[in-house]
Amino acid sequence: MLRAARLRPAHLAAASSAAIGGYIYYKSNEHENTTSLLATSSSLPSRNTILPTRSDQISTLVKASEEKIQFDVLIVGGGATGAGAALDATTRGLNTALIERGDFGNETSSRSTYVSDIPKSSSCARRKLIWAGIRYIATATSSLLRLKNLTRPIEAIKDFSSEFRMVSNCHKERRLLLENNPHLTNWVPIAVPIDQWFSWPPPFDHPLFSIAPIVLPAVFKFYDGMSGFTCPPSHIMGKSRADRKFPQLATEDAKYYSVFYEGAHNDARTATYLALTAAEHGACVTNYTEMVDVIYEDKGNGEKGKAIGVKVKDRMSGNEFDVYAKSIVFAGGPFTDSLRKIEDQNSKPAVAAAAGTHIVLPGYYCSRGVGMLDINTSDGRFLFFLPWQGKTLVGTTDRKGPAESSPGPPEEEIQWLLNECQKYLASSGKGGEGLMVRRTDVLSAWQGFRPLASDPNAPPGAPVSRDHVVSHNPDTGITFITGGKWTTYREMAEDVIDRVVTSNGLSDKAGPCVTEKIKLRGGVGYTRNLPIQLVQKYGVTENVAEHLARTYGTHAGEVLELQKKSTRGGTLLVPGYPYLEEEVEYAAKHEMATSLTDILTLRTRLAFLDSEAAASIAPKAADLMGNALGWNKRKKQEELKQAQEAIAKFGGPVPKKAERKSFKTIQEVFHSFDVNKTGYIDYDELKLCMKHFGQPFKDEEDATITFKAIDKNGDGKITEDEFLAWWNRLQRRQTRTLSEIYRISSDKLGSGSDSRGAAFVTMPSSVFFDKKILRPSLLLEMIVSSASSGVGGGAHTVDMGKGVVRPFNASGGYTNFGPKFNCTAPSK
Repeated sequence: MLRAARLRPAHLAAASSAAIGGYIYYKSNEHENTTSLLATSSSLPSRNTILPTRSDQISTLVKASEEKIQFDVLIVGGGATGAGAALDATTRGLNTALIERGDFGNETSSRSTYVSDIPKSSSCARRKLIWAGIRYIATATSSLLRLKNLTRPIEAIKDFSSEFRMVSNCHKERRLLLENNPHLTNWVPIAVPIDQWFSWPPPFDHPLFSIAPIVLPAVFKFYDGMSGFTCPPSHIMGKSRADRKFPQLATEDAKYYSVFYEGAHNDARTATYLALTAAEHGACVTNYTEMVDVIYEDKGNGEKGKAIGVKVKDRMSGNEFDVYAKSIVFAGGPFTDSLRKIEDQNSKPAVAAAAGTHIVLPGYYCSRGVGMLDINTSDGRFLFFLPWQGKTLVGTTDRKGPAESSPGPPEEEIQWLLNECQKYLASSGKGGEGLMVRRTDVLSAWQGFRPLASDPNAPPGAPVSRDHVVSHNPDTGITFITGGKWTTYREMAEDVIDRVVTSNGLSDKAGPCVTEKIKLRGGVGYTRNLPIQLVQKYGVTENVAEHLARTYGTHAGEVLELQKKSTRGGTLLVPGYPYLEEEVEYAAKHEMATSLTDILTLRTRLAFLDSEAAASIAPKAADLMGNALGWNKRKKQEELKQAQEAIAKFGGPVPKKAERKSFKTIQEVFHSFDVNKTGYIDYDELKLCMKHFGQPFKDEEDATITFKAIDKNGDGKITEDEFLAWWNRLQRRQTRTLSEIYRISSDKLGSGSDSRGAAFVTMPSSVFFDKKILRPSLLLEMIVSSASSGVGGGAHTVDMGKGVVRPFNASGGYTNFGPKFNCTAPSK
């Protein structure tokens, strides 16, 4: 138990000194925080909350193209930075256009855990962090106190000072984002568990940080002071209180918990509302419009001049048109170099991407709205456990590699995250006996990419940026921005538009930056009582009302106005989640949503929360969206197929490596179904695997009958011996079943060397075997081959996707799509 009497004087003295130091640092930089506020004291620009449709915006671009009208600024990329830049430019009075090849924020901007995983300006939800940079303070201090700096003291101090200025800016931007947008953001407490007074190996691989457990409360007070104490105060949580807050965690060895606060938001929603707010202020913003080439001024003799526009393809219609602009900005996050290759095939790389994997677990792993941070994992990374829309978000890993649009994460990284989680679960003690995080607990998993930036156009000897990079190509006149963090998107947008204004002669037209005072869509007039008002007026549940208020702000009522007159309170899209069917129609008609995939991944976060739930309601969502947008049957089927393929790339309860595997023995089947690697198959594993391989149980009764038939001792665990015994019982029934139901006999198939090695089963598998033993009988189809039964000694392939058995030859030939299983009888 924490001995307050022993710790309090030392901690109070250190914390007070640190807090004062942090506040002094904040006040010393206060003039930087207020300069732009003084410059923007005039009234804010007008806005129209009735948004134009996507079709209207496309028409605006096409008309401008036909009339050779130049925009002042064209931004390529609609993630956090790109959308923020569009908002900045249009509110300065510049004629602005933005194009995005997918949906707004469809890449890194919606796949972050904390804000250094950001912006692909072109891919996780309400409680994802708006991070002010506590880690940067630690890394800056660690870098400063290295022996190598004895030979470069001035440069080392400059680097340290630069890092602290960046953290100071992060604090400022975090405050602005939370204060301006209470409908999209909130504070979240994060506890750091301390289980020893001396940490070795030390965090950040520096001996000084071995005393981190002692000084951490003081560090967090300094962190509070850097924000001017505008955040909730950090504090120490004793062991007894931690037992109440975290009954599922191993607290018996804890010395204390140091709690600090960070901002949180639904990153995909914030990115979408950035783009829509820019549209409210007059910018022409379009999704699913892709830059395919750059248009250059013709200087004669085949010589190219400056870039004057881009060729754009509407990915919905396939039409192409030109968009002309006085200045062009590339804001592609980790994909920026692919845009620059279109500009110049010989361009030097400016972005090195780093991938991070995240997993979502049930909410009981992170209870009562308090997150947790491990500052010293097995490989030295930070690891977060965050409460997120009723679930627990865990991340992230760090892996260098080229950026990809696919969210599919490596299985080994999922397992690493699970192993790190297990360290903190209670193995014994009050309220937490024997807890184990299981592989089947993973509801969803994905990877996101962050850009690590450098400036290829910088002069020799220029310092390397530790934050974002804004670079102007003097040959083409194109400016790009990359790097940075979610927290500083507004500052990044301001910086790139400042550069565009000065580089392209727009100073006379452009006003000052005013985005520090602009609330995003749904924020004007928002109050904390909005959820209560929604409950009273529309009869929705409190959970749904909270979700709508914190997703749409003051536009939440517009969603509920779409409900049918015969219903009250909206219609749930999927049980267990607050999303409504009305949201699908609203997004399609009023928020430029064009793709079913985007509805299930970005406009709702269902695929990120629960990939199997997203897959289960995809057909219903396709019908709803098809009705809203007037899709024909063919279009609806195309959208459904694309959505299902996208959701299939997310991780889930069963590892991807279990797909399309050819099993040689029944033992291999058992070990595949033992997803949690416990040595037995539990009820959930059996259900999940049957569903994963394309043959879900009809209902709970079917699943229960099957499980009990195999679990002979009734202990809730199917051991390998029980699985093999069940298999052998069924194989003895096989010959009679085949001949009686399908009129197939061993003499027709042959035996031994004459065996054709296959039985062709084309009827529904639910008819095939005795329902007392297994329904549906997909699992039993694996044993259709048995040497002892005389039904041929060859191998068979069970096509899980089609429910048929097909021949399997040495070349792996088969015609139907689906996972294949080559199963032979177990040895006796």
